[in-house]
Amino acid sequence: MKIKALIVAISIGCFIGSACNQTASNTGSANADKTAAATPANAATPEVAKARSGKDLYTINCMTCHKDSGKGGKVTVDGRTMEPDDITTAKMKAKSDEKLFGYIHDGIEDEGMPAFKDKMTKDEITAVVQHVRSLQQ
Repeated sequence: MKIKALIVAISIGCFIGSACNQTASNTGSANADKTAAATPANAATPEVAKARSGKDLYTINCMTCHKDSGKGGKVTVDGRTMEPDDITTAKMKAKSDEKLFGYIHDGIEDEGMPAFKDKMTKDEITAVVQHVRSLQQ
C-alpha cells in the first residue's frame, strides 16, 4: 500500500514539475521573450493581462498575413495570394479604434480579410486593436 502511495505521489510530482517547466512555443516573434522578461511576475494588472491576450490573439489570428511586425506583405493562404495591408502606416494609425474593430469584426471581403466576429468576442477584438496600436508605436 505504501508503495502505491509513493508511486502516485511521484507521478503527481512529475506531472506538476513538467507543467511548471513548459515554455511557450516560439511563434516567430523575437520580442516575445523580451516582453515576458521585462514584465514583473506581480504585474498581473487587467491592462497587462489584456495586452497579453491581444498579442496572443494577434499571433493566432493575424500574424500569418500581417506578420509579427504588422508590416504585412505578400502571402498565400488557402491557395489565394494576397498582399495584406501594412497596419503600421500613418494611414492606418489615423483610423479610429472603431474602424479597426470593424475591419476585424466584419472583415474586408474584397481584399481577403476574413471576418472574426464568429471566432472572437468583442472584448478579444478590442484587445487585438490595442495590440495593433502597440505595433504602430
